[in-house]
Amino acid sequence: MARPKSENKFIRKDITMEPEQYRKLTEYCESIERPLSWVIRKAVKEYLENNVA
Repeated sequence: MARPKSENKFIRKDITMEPEQYRKLTEYCESIERPLSWVIRKAVKEYLENNVA
């Protein structure tokens, strides 16, 4: 059975980061019990709000 379509549309992209950044990021995600994608989306949102007109 197909998965129902979500109202939220997300675009999937690959990113590259340094191994130490990834290690710290995954440790942080585990500590707050959130998925990596959620943390990255939140960080991008905050960056855009603070740095892009």
